[in-house]
Amino acid sequence: MATLRAAKHLLQGGLIAHRTSTVFGIAANPKSRHAIHNLQHFKQRHGPFLLLADSVSTALKQARYITPTLRHMAKQHWPGAVTLIFPARKRLSSACYQHGNIAVRVDADPESRRLAHVIGGLLLSSSFNRRGKPIMPLTRPVQHRFSRHLATILEKKTGRKSDHTPQQVSKIFSLQRNSIKRLR
Repeated sequence: MATLRAAKHLLQGGLIAHRTSTVFGIAANPKSRHAIHNLQHFKQRHGPFLLLADSVSTALKQARYITPTLRHMAKQHWPGAVTLIFPARKRLSSACYQHGNIAVRVDADPESRRLAHVIGGLLLSSSFNRRGKPIMPLTRPVQHRFSRHLATILEKKTGRKSDHTPQQVSKIFSLQRNSIKRLR
């Protein structure tokens, strides 16, 4: 139910804070100019921003061409905490691209994938922080503080230790033709 409510906010151009398999994130609908503007205002930068995909298939549809290296890296690391940067088709806002490349991850967190699926396959996402500041926790005081930016906070409520989100960033690989360069 919470995922559907969050998806509704995203489809209406709102921002949500959510858990991922890496760090807490802030997400927007990549097909909404209003949402992208809101994300840029919150993050205090224009992009590029990460795309979280609901599946490997959706992620690979963003590629200008699918090399054997890209296919291998996707199969090996997705779903997971690995972001791949590769040449992309220009289908979305310029906030998604840098020099014709796009950053995509099929997150290990099933709720992130489900949320992306419900809004059309992709979430525009970034770490839940302002420029140059540490990543914020997903708490009610933080939601209150940023209520003018956030429609909702989507978090797991089971209280099990296995639901705790590790606060470490994803590995990032840049793929150009058949070369792989680890950026982080």
